[in-house]
Amino acid sequence: MKNLNEEKFAHITVFEKNLEFQIDTLDKLNKLLKTLKKSLKEYQKLMDYYYGKQRNDDLEADRKGEIPTDLKRAVLSEDEIYNMMIDYKESAIEMIEIATKMLRA
Repeated sequence: MKNLNEEKFAHITVFEKNLEFQIDTLDKLNKLLKTLKKSLKEYQKLMDYYYGKQRNDDLEADRKGEIPTDLKRAVLSEDEIYNMMIDYKESAIEMIEIATKMLRA
């Protein structure tokens, strides 16, 4: 009789694992969203730098060899920041799409 009942209610264990996974996933997501939210001001500062005079001045200084060669300076390459901007926008779109699916579920 016990085996029959275990089989009859095995789906409860499956759904319990599903629930635990959902709770854990949402917890991780919420932590990441808090981090992302805090980083928005820093992202804007990076965009201001990318499009601003300071970066142009830094690019000119780099062309003249005034910046030490051992100084990490990916921010002076167009590709690094541009690629991150594309990833940023694509991630934002994906978050909207996922949020829409979550709200419709």
